[in-house]
Amino acid sequence: MAITPEKLELLQIKARQLGIATDAILQSTIQFYWYNEDNQFEALGSGVLLTVEGRYFVATAAHVIKGATDNTYVVLGGHEVKLAGKWSSTKPTVIDLAVLELSDASQITDLQQAYRFLTLDDLTLRQKTLTGNYLLVGYPATKTKVYGGGVHPKPYFLQAAEANDFDLATKQLQPAAHLVLDATGLVIAASNPDPHKTPDLEGISGGGVWDTGNYLRRDPAQEKKLAGIITEEVKSGRGRQRHLLVTRTAVLLEYMRQAFALNIPASTTIKARVTQGDS
Repeated sequence: MAITPEKLELLQIKARQLGIATDAILQSTIQFYWYNEDNQFEALGSGVLLTVEGRYFVATAAHVIKGATDNTYVVLGGHEVKLAGKWSSTKPTVIDLAVLELSDASQITDLQQAYRFLTLDDLTLRQKTLTGNYLLVGYPATKTKVYGGGVHPKPYFLQAAEANDFDLATKQLQPAAHLVLDATGLVIAASNPDPHKTPDLEGISGGGVWDTGNYLRRDPAQEKKLAGIITEEVKSGRGRQRHLLVTRTAVLLEYMRQAFALNIPASTTIKARVTQGDS
């Protein structure tokens, strides 16, 4: 179906505003790499940088770094950098989170020069403040290439609406702790107005889901708030239906409070003890 000039103009406006938001989000989003069993350097997943009480953290999904916490790298200035610090992760069956507290001062300085650590002001913890304008940003493995002695990452962003056809109870999930987004169907973009499928999103896990607020009217770089961490893509109906499971920011912050003894208020919505697992 041909796209009308009016629709294309709107797409271009949205793309420009979302591009501003995405550029700001990527300042706080990293990609993990590791050396696999064949000693090949490959993309592992995505993560988000945060600072709380003057301490510095990297948040991701537990399954992203499971079994690789001693072999996890980022690339800074063209160099591989092994992250130094203490990992803590949940059992990924229900709550799928892993957090690293960085411990090397010089490494933190290097990361600060290349990225921006989110503060508590950049997070949204209350569901009723969400606008539902969700933007996912991460690094799918299929879009990241390693060749010529270098790594060539290509981030991907996707707008997605909250799903209303997913039964959280079937996966033992709670609405207060989890958000489900609909990634089914075709998408269009200003650069490609023909309806097309999203790429394989493997590797976007651990990246952030952002509520972009009123991004069309206000500064999209300031409007964005971290709403959760992407934890899983669920396919059903022989792959025809795709949903993205998201662990809400309130759970992430409460887990960090418990795991790292942070002196911040306990969550008023997440009451349970978040169980730690093996990294």
